[in-house]
Amino acid sequence: MKRQLEIDYSFGYIFDKSKLIVMYPVGSNIMDEEEYEMEVEVAFLEDGIEAAFQENDIKEANITMKPLEMFLMKPGKVIPFVTAIKDANTKEEIPKLIREFDEEYEIKEDYLKKGYEIKDVYYVFENVVKYIPEENIDTLNILKVESNKFDFEGLIKATQENLDDVMDKNAVIKDMKKSELTNRLYVKSDAKESNARYVVFATKDSSFIDDIICADKEAIKDIGCDIGDLEINNTMDCGYIIEEKDGYITAKIANFNSETSNKNQIAQILDYSGVLKTKMINFINIFTK
Repeated sequence: MKRQLEIDYSFGYIFDKSKLIVMYPVGSNIMDEEEYEMEVEVAFLEDGIEAAFQENDIKEANITMKPLEMFLMKPGKVIPFVTAIKDANTKEEIPKLIREFDEEYEIKEDYLKKGYEIKDVYYVFENVVKYIPEENIDTLNILKVESNKFDFEGLIKATQENLDDVMDKNAVIKDMKKSELTNRLYVKSDAKESNARYVVFATKDSSFIDDIICADKEAIKDIGCDIGDLEINNTMDCGYIIEEKDGYITAKIANFNSETSNKNQIAQILDYSGVLKTKMINFINIFTK
């Protein structure tokens, strides 16, 4: 009886700030050993996940991985890997074949040389705190001004008026509490626990299906425009995380999610916001004295 090989595939989610590759298993392929050609398998992976794998498999993986983004940010890229080559009958791994494969498919070795760890998705979910990057997010301030030189009430009033057609005025501002795990994450709280405020800038409304409605009264109509790492949809908008400390007001750009999987409402500070960054800077600067 001819020996058959079982080739296991995973998507590798690359989290550069944490120097981490999170492996999400996406299935196996069984073939006769005599039909196995390493070069063909390498070429298959080099085509990328969109070309090499089913759309439903990609969607399922992305949905499963989504909660990690709250702590590790969005992955820089997603790369397919072969994680094991086994005897399909005995399930014993064949080290020689996987070693030869990794030598030919150089991506894995390149990341290891750069100091990246490669971990199984289930391990990372259980130990995510270990991989939260330490960083100085003060570099992401789009505003820093003395407290007495910022008209916070004016910002709220203008935002409520300008978004009146698409948002209840009470939803424009939310009390937030910074997470104890990461400086980027804030959870909606009551006023007593609050140490930050979230103020909406851009949102969507069912009556403006393709438009992003902005507090500066200039809607974004190009649905293909670059909004960076932000997501704006029926449950997510973007705005400012505003904090006061040591006599200064600071503001950073954040995504607000009103429907997370664990029923919290959270805001997350992001690095890149595309065309919205300039609009948001110009708008909030109106309220500096």
